[in-house]
Amino acid sequence: MNDRWLWTFPVVGAFLIAIALVLQNHRWNEEERMVRTTGSVVALMGRGCPLVEFFPRPGERITFTGEVCSRPGYAEGDTVELFYDPLEPQHAHIDSFLQNWFISLILGAIGLFFTLIGLALLIPEALVDSRRKRLKRKGQAVQAQFVEIRRNPFSTFNNVPAWQLVCQWCNPSTGEVHLFYSEDLWFDPQPFIGNEFLQVMVDPNDPRRYSVDTSFLPRLAD
Repeated sequence: MNDRWLWTFPVVGAFLIAIALVLQNHRWNEEERMVRTTGSVVALMGRGCPLVEFFPRPGERITFTGEVCSRPGYAEGDTVELFYDPLEPQHAHIDSFLQNWFISLILGAIGLFFTLIGLALLIPEALVDSRRKRLKRKGQAVQAQFVEIRRNPFSTFNNVPAWQLVCQWCNPSTGEVHLFYSEDLWFDPQPFIGNEFLQVMVDPNDPRRYSVDTSFLPRLAD
């Protein structure tokens, strides 16, 4: 799977979280210059959107609709706390947790979800890459006999399981046979397998730590 494509998830997630923070910071700064007062719910619009009435000055009646609609929610006759701009009284909003935080929390939650998905995909890739580089420096190169190409049911993308190369090597010092599995491949490598043996970098102290060399395979297009 292309690493650059995987970065889309945390980038989009960070962007949504940033928007949520900007919106919430704007709301806080806005309220610093606004006036707090009370109003009354005079009607419910659509799916429970409260129509609020208040009087910023004697004889001046202002109505506005709440930003978040919900059922159950407000009822006609309810008294609500609100903020309004003294220079533009029609610019007002209800002072409640739902009205103040709903949009920011939704954007932030979606952003966090995308970020976690991205990290869940990128961290294993990073660990595999780190192990590969470490074994390239300190590992022992062995020639393992190619056995088969298998599908990995535990690693899927769009419900399509990844491919893996399977090979085996008999450790001459112990007489034990070790099975090695390549990293996940997102295209069918069968047409590109021309060798009976594959190079595997093995940790001399622990053969369970290894990296199957797949550099001879073509790269998947972006």
